[in-house]
Amino acid sequence: MTKYLFLLAFLLILPACVVDHRSPDSSAWEQLPNHHAQCFRIARQGDNYRVTVFGPGGRSDTLGVYHISNAPSVERSTLVLHAPLQRIAVVSTTHLAFISALGHTEAVVAAAYLDQLRDSATLALPQGHVTEVGTATGLDREMLIMLNPDALFDYPFGKSDRALSNENGPVGIAVTEYLEEHPLGRAEWLRFFGVFLGEMALADSLYLAIAERYERIAANSATLGSRPKVFFGSAWQGNWFAPPGNSYMAGLITDAGGEYLFADQQQGANITMDLETVLDRAGRADHFGMVLAVEGKVQLDDLSGGDPRLASLRAISVGGFHGNSAQSDLFGRALIEPDVVLRDLQCIFFPAQCDTPAPVYFRALDQ
Repeated sequence: MTKYLFLLAFLLILPACVVDHRSPDSSAWEQLPNHHAQCFRIARQGDNYRVTVFGPGGRSDTLGVYHISNAPSVERSTLVLHAPLQRIAVVSTTHLAFISALGHTEAVVAAAYLDQLRDSATLALPQGHVTEVGTATGLDREMLIMLNPDALFDYPFGKSDRALSNENGPVGIAVTEYLEEHPLGRAEWLRFFGVFLGEMALADSLYLAIAERYERIAANSATLGSRPKVFFGSAWQGNWFAPPGNSYMAGLITDAGGEYLFADQQQGANITMDLETVLDRAGRADHFGMVLAVEGKVQLDDLSGGDPRLASLRAISVGGFHGNSAQSDLFGRALIEPDVVLRDLQCIFFPAQCDTPAPVYFRALDQ
């Protein structure tokens, strides 16, 4: 459980894929421009779609190209998926929020890490509708073949160890939403899933509404007064990690009106620190935030790890805040509700200005 939580926290603060502004590769396909997402691209040719997924290297790092159509074929040499997919398997429960938002929860027949499931629509399905396919060493290939889903939405890291071709299992579709640095970039993966589920119009509508709410809240940050200094990080095996300034979490903190202490560090990996560095940097902060998984009420010791030096910092004892994945769908639904996350953070940084409902994903430490 601890290892799994660290992986999710790592995804929350990971920097983006590299952006490469190349021209479209074929005039025969109409490129559908993205608003913020950088790690996928959609092209349309009549009723046919082509989706390209990129890895950490950006447009020069293509992880997969997928053709989706209701027609018999697009190219004779290319496997064509037919939208909407009727039977879906997912490696990460993160993907379920996107599928549920588009109204296709019942298409999910298999998933890994069901013990971490938080998506309310999937939880409402009849018991046994979704089969666990995760094992301690990877995926249960025999179970996947037996369930015969149309496709497996998969995280690409470690994919070579368990890659499934269409000859001996479902088509593997790489999903790299975790590489998006902008919160609206991650939410825009609704459009990616919309292609496979035959819900492009709905996906576009949902995304534009999310973006409008997010941008309105972000614009309001400039009117709320001076920016509080914010430290955000997580601990793992004796080291501390903080997201760099070009990361998803740093963007949320900045858009919520905070001054992120590592905003000037633009890099391709998380910032590693020892405890002494944390004490120094967090000692200059007004707020200290962390992602954790705690059943019940989060206490001061949960943020400080029981270290009295950390516990004595005003940024924790007075300004501490947290996202608790044990009690909210922080790695699922939150990805398509960045406006709600932003509102939570804004209320933490400017409590006197907050007149919104109770927090959903991030909340201040109870004093």
